Amino acid sequence: MFERFYPTDRQASYRGSPHKERIDRIAEHLVEQRYLPVVIADHLREWLRFTVYLHKHRLTLPLQSRKGDVQAYVAQRVAPGRSASRVRFVRASVRIFLDADAHGRFRRRISTAVPCAAPSWMQAALETYLTFLQAHRGLSARTLARRAWQLARLGQCLEELGVTSVATIAPVHLQRFFSQLHRQAVATRLTYAVTVRSFLGWAYGASLVPVDVRAAVLAPRRFRQAGIRDVLSETDVARILAAVDRSSATGRRDYAVLLLAARCGLRPSEIRHLTLDALQWRQGLLSIVQTKTGRRLVLPLLPEVVTALTAYLRDGRPVTTGRHVFVRHRAPFEPFVDANNLSTIMRGALQRAGLGQRSGRRGLYLFRHTLASRMLTTGCAMKTIADVLGHASTETTMEYANVDLAALRRVALSEAEVQS
Repeated sequence: MFERFYPTDRQASYRGSPHKERIDRIAEHLVEQRYLPVVIADHLREWLRFTVYLHKHRLTLPLQSRKGDVQAYVAQRVAPGRSASRVRFVRASVRIFLDADAHGRFRRRISTAVPCAAPSWMQAALETYLTFLQAHRGLSARTLARRAWQLARLGQCLEELGVTSVATIAPVHLQRFFSQLHRQAVATRLTYAVTVRSFLGWAYGASLVPVDVRAAVLAPRRFRQAGIRDVLSETDVARILAAVDRSSATGRRDYAVLLLAARCGLRPSEIRHLTLDALQWRQGLLSIVQTKTGRRLVLPLLPEVVTALTAYLRDGRPVTTGRHVFVRHRAPFEPFVDANNLSTIMRGALQRAGLGQRSGRRGLYLFRHTLASRMLTTGCAMKTIADVLGHASTETTMEYANVDLAALRRVALSEAEVQS
């Protein structure tokens, strides 16, 4: 069925493969998902190589992609010198072949992060703690995953220090662990402190540790409003938006993404999760539930934004049954994964505008900070800015007050006034 995708010298091997039916079913699914022919061909050839390996080593399905025999094949195929993209492709192709069901369907996974496993002596407590957070604190799956990863790192460090149970965790162990994080950003170390304190507090309440050692978790001090927000000038914003090539479908998508960040101040996660139902065209409103606060935010649909979204939805967005506004432009046409902060889109726009080497931020939050700064300089009230940005408190918005340097200069005392 897919014989044409193979070189002449491999077609006989494909026809005689005991796994030909499985290969065909998975390939048919790729065709249904509108994968590019070149991608389908790459997968077909990789699957044939893998099935030859299975036959040679007398391995039978089902197999798990993390088993030793499978990993040995992957290691053989990704010998030193292979590009990172080829390594990812081989691993993904093998995983697809092994995970596909009877209809050739498989669960799509993008993340290549190496999982961090907690030591065996900590796993039972960790699972119970995460269940507690989900049931009684209502934390999101993403927050739970981050806490699990951070506590797994803690557990690995403690095991290296000789700790073999939660009950024997001592202040000196915690201090050693946090000393290893000295190269991390202050904000990152603070999240670790919150996670570890929370876990230790729960463990003490559950009588898993005899003493409450939360006081031993020392986090660095972080002063609010200590720095100046990185912002763009109006000229730079115009340059970035003008540099987007809107003649292509991908360009129209990227332009709409950038405009939502620049004109509406949406967070990357809010743009990523934006659905067609959030666009109230007749009322001229954009209504979303903020991913960070969980509160509903209603903003006006500016004419410039409407034009960009309309151009993308009519002449750029791939045909898909999904309700997300922005999707991948390579099959499968699915929404962006949660780990994607759309930074590639922003970095590409900065590069084309000649700002790729600028110091400071290079993500979409740069537009959000710039919008807040611009509203401040035009005399908007803090409450108005907070409402547009979706801040739960104006205290967060006050961090932008030190950006208005021009206003500060106007109210600054001169040297003569100070001396008089």
